[in-house]
Amino acid sequence: MIAGLFKRWREARAEAAAKRAHLQSLFESFLLETQPLVPRAPKHREAALYRHAWKRAAILEVLHQRRSDQSRTSLFREFQKLAAERYYRVAPVGPYGPITLRMEAKAAIRFMEVEIERLSPTRRKQLIARPLACIYIGKCEEGRVYVGQTAEAPERRWIQHRAEGTGPFKKEAQYVEWKVVEGTVAPAKLNERESYCIGLYDAYEKGYNDTRGNDWKAYERGQTERQRGLST
Repeated sequence: MIAGLFKRWREARAEAAAKRAHLQSLFESFLLETQPLVPRAPKHREAALYRHAWKRAAILEVLHQRRSDQSRTSLFREFQKLAAERYYRVAPVGPYGPITLRMEAKAAIRFMEVEIERLSPTRRKQLIARPLACIYIGKCEEGRVYVGQTAEAPERRWIQHRAEGTGPFKKEAQYVEWKVVEGTVAPAKLNERESYCIGLYDAYEKGYNDTRGNDWKAYERGQTERQRGLST
């Protein structure tokens, strides 16, 4: 019995090591692909490469989450971790210590537009032909929920949340699952549908939303629907 347990332990370790090696190989290929895209950086070239890779991986994670491609979403999330790990080994130092990885909203949106252009024509069409008025939901690692609305491409709003540390990225959350829960919403109905979803997903009482939205009656309908679902 002990011999069998030891054998399974060795096999599990070997499998985990193989997965790590495969991930590292994919990441090295990603770095090679990223290198020609890095802005000219006469100083700290290595840090600039890892910083650019981190930004690209963050944007690609968002784009693939929108397409519900979980394998690619997870891959780019791992790339972010690897890029951050390598970056902080060589990060330039400012007055307050190593310069942290961050991405302004405007820069992030430019990154997104570039990455959409770099995707294959089929994927680019899928991303461009998105609903422009929708309700979206994000869930952080702790399971807390945020509900929001936007009348533009949801990726743009999502990237703003991430860059500015708002919505589901409050309290320094890093990796957030998100999806569009109601697409093709008439602009005049956005407030009503947002409030309803805040109640439905308990995003005010236990989530990141600071208010019940702009339609209390819709919020109460959402709460009632959630409670009904819990009781069945």
